[in-house]
Amino acid sequence: MTACSMLLANVSNLLNKWNMQMMFLSFLTLLKITHLIGLIMGLGGAILTDATIFTRGVIRPVSAYTIHQAKFLSHIVSVGLATLWLSGAALIWVNTLAKPEYLTNQKLWGKIIIVIILTLNGVLVHRLVLPFLKQSVGRRLFDHVSSQTVMKLTFLGSVSLVSWVLPFVLGKASELNYVTPIWKILLAYVICVMFAWCIMFMVMTSIRRIQDYIRRTAQLTMQPNDNWERMRA
Repeated sequence: MTACSMLLANVSNLLNKWNMQMMFLSFLTLLKITHLIGLIMGLGGAILTDATIFTRGVIRPVSAYTIHQAKFLSHIVSVGLATLWLSGAALIWVNTLAKPEYLTNQKLWGKIIIVIILTLNGVLVHRLVLPFLKQSVGRRLFDHVSSQTVMKLTFLGSVSLVSWVLPFVLGKASELNYVTPIWKILLAYVICVMFAWCIMFMVMTSIRRIQDYIRRTAQLTMQPNDNWERMRA
């Protein structure tokens, strides 16, 4: 009887431990899924916002639909960012309980710094880009603006795009855990931002030049013949 009782007690302890582990894994999995949902919402919303502004603000004049769509998508991005922060904090807490050395992973701190920059950039986008978009209703976004303004807006856009994409990449790159110093991660981040900024600025500047050329050509074709001949001479 004693042997049977000991066997039953051991089986019961194993089952209890297994149930606790399953509950822990289920909670951890739920947090990971929530974190991924927040990342998808933020990244998807940011990409759709950029696409909307480009097609209905840069290529074509800004309309009321552009403003409505940009506001709606900005709310989705904000919800995604809030979800990312809450689920990320919970993930750090749970993983730290299981592995105290989890906080020594410099990749984790690199991601946190990037998300902080992303949050600050989001505040600037709400305070600068959306009001500028409202002021541009009826004309294209970069018509009659300085190159400095184009640089500022494209810089905010490049920071937003890279700051959403890079944490997703880092989250999947498990081989970087505990071996990659934080300075390398932040250096790669800065390089990606600068590269995206250069590409975005060159594209927007080229589009603006093409639009200015088309506008001048259209104005010339509307001039009387004598003025046209005078301008050609």
